Amino acid sequence: MSAFDALITRAQKSPARVVLPEATDPRVLEAALQAQSDGRCHPVLVGEKESIFSAAKELSLSIDELQIIDTLDSKRLQQLAEILFEKRKHKGMTIESAQTALADPLTYACTLVHAGQADACVAGAVYATADVTRAALQIVGAAKNATFVSSFFLMTMKHEFQALSGITVFADCALAIEPDAIELSEIAVQTARSTATLLGTTPVVAMLSFSTDGSAKHPRVIKVQEATALTNDVFAKENPQWKVFGDAQLDAAVVPEILQKKAPDIAAKLGTDLPNILVFPNLEAGNIGYKLCERFGDCDAIGPVLQGLARPVNDLSRGCKTEDISRILAITSLQAMA
Repeated sequence: MSAFDALITRAQKSPARVVLPEATDPRVLEAALQAQSDGRCHPVLVGEKESIFSAAKELSLSIDELQIIDTLDSKRLQQLAEILFEKRKHKGMTIESAQTALADPLTYACTLVHAGQADACVAGAVYATADVTRAALQIVGAAKNATFVSSFFLMTMKHEFQALSGITVFADCALAIEPDAIELSEIAVQTARSTATLLGTTPVVAMLSFSTDGSAKHPRVIKVQEATALTNDVFAKENPQWKVFGDAQLDAAVVPEILQKKAPDIAAKLGTDLPNILVFPNLEAGNIGYKLCERFGDCDAIGPVLQGLARPVNDLSRGCKTEDISRILAITSLQAMA
């Protein structure tokens, strides 16, 4: 069983209700059928019922077993409009504008999640990342222990030549463009919590830089050092068994012999532990880093997975494949049931 197969098995034990607002997209329909079949989640299609059945018919897909929430259902629409109005009235929303907004399936789906009528939402096969993130923040809202939303990728390591094995978590490779030390620390803490929840492993976080243990003097290095210290303080209070180290160059972070030479004190602290989380100093480094691993290192990149929300809402790439959606459905189901 692969590392990701283990995630699916865990998701099947307590599948969540995940709403899909891009329900006429062929990839979404195929992924929903797969998820329904193997039980990784309870997929719920959101949209105009007639249009969804029409799209399925064109693809020769039978979706009779899938739950569909019709956005034209007037009774539910009125109920959700009142809920959305209460959530957004401080921004000037009226009942009438709430009803208008709910004509958008993404808004409708996120309102279902906020209302507790669904556990989570997955979108982005058609919607842009900015639209998905905005709807998630405005309607579902941030988690109590988070000040902003960040993201991570699950990177599967499957070859002997790779320094790490199993699943390594990369953050943030999709959202936070230039986080300061406090934000970078929050990314590390959020990702550690997500890793413990999804993988059931003890987080070991490497805070990456172009410097190892202060070998270079630069404001960007200082930022990583400050973020490492802040993260260590949080871990000491909340989860003393969790570990964080940095600043560290990539090779030092993942090859113990190199770390021993460059930073023996850090190596002694880690012992035999290898990192299962790599935190990049900014989006430029993170985005390039995960794509290098994907395209040159033959890693499967699963994500981005959003974190820091009150309830899970996850984004897809508009170039995603059916299998990409199926994987995110399993991850989202685990997030929701944690």
